[in-house]
Amino acid sequence: MIDTNLKNNENTVKQLFNSDKNIDFNFREFKVEFKNETADAFLIYYDGMSNQTFLNRDIMRSLLTCKAYDTSVTPKKDIVFKQIVSVAPLSIAEDFDLIGEKISFGECGIFIDGCDCCFIADIKGWDSRGVDSPTQEVSLAGPQEAFAESIMTNLALVRKILKNPKLTATNIPVGKTNKIPCALMYIEGITNSKLIKEVTRRLKDIDTEYIFSSSDVEMLIEDTTYFPMTRTLKTERPDRVASMLVEGKVAIIVQGSPFALIVPTTSLDLIEATEDNYVRVPEANLMRLVRIFGMSLSILLPALFIAVMLYHQAILPTDLLIAISASREKVPFPLIVELILMEISFELIKEASVRVPNPIGSTLGIIGGLILGQAAVEASIVSPILIIIVSIGGIGAFSTPTLSLSRSLSVLKFVYIAAAYLFGIVGLVAAIMITLSGLAATKTFGFPFLSDFGINVRSSESLLVKPIWKKERRPAELKTKDNIKQPHISRKWKK
Repeated sequence: MIDTNLKNNENTVKQLFNSDKNIDFNFREFKVEFKNETADAFLIYYDGMSNQTFLNRDIMRSLLTCKAYDTSVTPKKDIVFKQIVSVAPLSIAEDFDLIGEKISFGECGIFIDGCDCCFIADIKGWDSRGVDSPTQEVSLAGPQEAFAESIMTNLALVRKILKNPKLTATNIPVGKTNKIPCALMYIEGITNSKLIKEVTRRLKDIDTEYIFSSSDVEMLIEDTTYFPMTRTLKTERPDRVASMLVEGKVAIIVQGSPFALIVPTTSLDLIEATEDNYVRVPEANLMRLVRIFGMSLSILLPALFIAVMLYHQAILPTDLLIAISASREKVPFPLIVELILMEISFELIKEASVRVPNPIGSTLGIIGGLILGQAAVEASIVSPILIIIVSIGGIGAFSTPTLSLSRSLSVLKFVYIAAAYLFGIVGLVAAIMITLSGLAATKTFGFPFLSDFGINVRSSESLLVKPIWKKERRPAELKTKDNIKQPHISRKWKK
């Protein structure tokens, strides 16, 4: 607890913040002159995290102009609070744990002799990245704004789109030591109360010392960690978060992370691209079908090729089989070794192109895809047909709308290759059925993952994109408080 004796508080503060070793911790002593007395005081803050202009111009100037107040008439605590509150958001802390949390987050603490509390002034002023264009969810037709690392900036981006006073953002600090602010966003009057309680419960029950990003939160609140398919939508686009909130879902925004989490996430949420909402329906449906076809190729084509070549050669035309066999005549490796080698090489190229600087990344892709592939064929290390199979599957993987889903499909691809190698097409079909069974039995925050494909499901989401005037209902499985999204006839001009 905070003592009324300033010297005791000073010793506790210096020990708490290790002031002798921290070069960026500032301890400033001064005097506050009231009408009838003068009180010693000091303030504490971290250099680079608090705004120096606000500190000197507003906080210090206000504290040094208290001569009109009489402490015998008005308590010293009330005088200081009223004097500073007009120039900065102010709160009162009465224990040092809360003071340590506030000061470490860029706020300023003020101690005055005779007051059994600390005045916390919110004058955060650290440097942060501004709003930039999306890098992973690029859209040619939609808005060009992406989340930044500041939680308040991200909340403002969503509020700017929805403009709804019912939009609620609840702060739930996560992490016992660093206590990162985590905003739980939903629309009051639409979102299911049970869903809000469940997400809140999981966030509050996270018992770990440090949280650094939304990815940490995602792994700590998801239902099953080891299942290969992701079941949490991670997005960097405020417009996508806004559209999900209108559907009755919940968004989680973490301080320091430029990605928001959307829960619960269904299968159609993962295959939906941002572009689907900004182009006409025929174009959106064509793009979605091509996208689904590409994702299917990326995980099934290599496994299907290995199954056919090892177990079911009879289904291939004789001329094609002879051509494939001739191309592999000088290859010294078995087919499965050849395929695994090429798949790992392709994954290595993808991973390396992400890690290197952008100008080099495109060059690396060209070198890895063309020069190394051609050299491998000429050296008879791999066959040309396998280069074609792996390349088609790789191009299909790039059609995946989100990075997390793309990585999940890469894991499934190797599982299917192993099943096809061991048992042929029968093993591949069995692996697909096991995956679908697992997805059908999976729930995210109590809601079925494949609920979009349920019988008699009426909502705005379907496998094909609906016209905006047909999106009349919110997803029935979410059991929202208000299921009607828009009237049956929204284009009243048609009357």
